[in-house]
Amino acid sequence: MVLRSDELHHNLQHLNGMLTTHEAAKQLDLSYWHFMHLVEAGRIPGVRIVDRWLFSPDDLDDYRRSKYGALEDLARVALDHPGIDLTEKQATICRHLINNERPSAIARKLQQSRQAVHSQISLIREKVSRTQALPVSIASATHSHSPKAGLDMP
Repeated sequence: MVLRSDELHHNLQHLNGMLTTHEAAKQLDLSYWHFMHLVEAGRIPGVRIVDRWLFSPDDLDDYRRSKYGALEDLARVALDHPGIDLTEKQATICRHLINNERPSAIARKLQQSRQAVHSQISLIREKVSRTQALPVSIASATHSHSPKAGLDMP
């Protein structure tokens, strides 16, 4: 296949900034083998050129966000609402989650087991859901009295 000069330039510009397999795995804090399993399963997009894979940082960010974005959102809500009453350990975990760190990396940093970090995340999730459910239950209690009032009217 012959590429014209402008096509070649465009293709090379696209490749500029791409990451190798090892660099991409490191960016996602995954082992090389686990990363390649995800690539081969089609969960992480890449470009294969001859015998090498290259990965776009944007695609890696999209994968990370799809995998851990809900945890980041949970952490933001928990830290933004003082009524949630996080413990210091839970607040620390939330700050790490907001900084795009995976629970396994947080466990290593805090010298805790992964199970302990996941347990704390579950407690954070419960606290957030209770706090968010409170206005809903108050609203539903208010609405539950309205129909009765309407029945008393002639």
